[in-house]
Amino acid sequence: MNRIREVFGVARVVLPVVHPVSFADAMASVDVAHAAGVKGVFTINQGMSSAEVLQLVLAIRQKYPSLWVGVNLLGHSPAEMLADGLVACEGRIDGLWSDNAHVDERAEQQPRAAEFVAARRDWKGLYFGGVAFKYQREVADADLGRATKLASSFMDVVCTSGLGTGHAADANKVIAMRNGVSADVAIALASGVTAENVHEYLPYVDAYLVGTGIEARLGVLDPNKLGALVAAVARYQGP
Repeated sequence: MNRIREVFGVARVVLPVVHPVSFADAMASVDVAHAAGVKGVFTINQGMSSAEVLQLVLAIRQKYPSLWVGVNLLGHSPAEMLADGLVACEGRIDGLWSDNAHVDERAEQQPRAAEFVAARRDWKGLYFGGVAFKYQREVADADLGRATKLASSFMDVVCTSGLGTGHAADANKVIAMRNGVSADVAIALASGVTAENVHEYLPYVDAYLVGTGIEARLGVLDPNKLGALVAAVARYQGP
């Protein structure tokens, strides 16, 4: 079964990305996310150190025990994120997101991607691995389907993006990636999504990791923008 549906109980999920410019702003944004009815959030070490972000995960979990909480620690390998997260977060980390899953569709062997498979052991959380992701090695258009299929063996959710932070992804790119795998493979999109353009991706993308498109300013979520996005995704009745 598609892991997004398995974990969240819905076909498509919005996961707001909280940029923790301060602890108070981060927690206020989590309050906004929770009030909007989202099932989970991601936080990232942009504004706080990695250690502070992991402490923030604990604080979020204490306040909202039923909220799924994922983390992206820039500068850490996926295996390092998992090890550090489990130690700092009392043996529980719900999700990890890495901008670079180290999958190379041009190669036969994937030793760096395989490192995480070995490291996760019996960890049951969701790993969102970056493929054809912003600021990483480019993947040729003709290879997008192959890259997605190959990556699906090493992660729970294949995560892609537009060309940069806040930049919407080319819908044709997302379609090519979806066409490379079955519906049982979850795909996430992590840049440039808004209530106005999400309809372009809804037939193809299972999870939406959104920060810039729902912020009033860096690190502060806008309840109206988030509410409009959540509503747009909820209205979708397609396949």
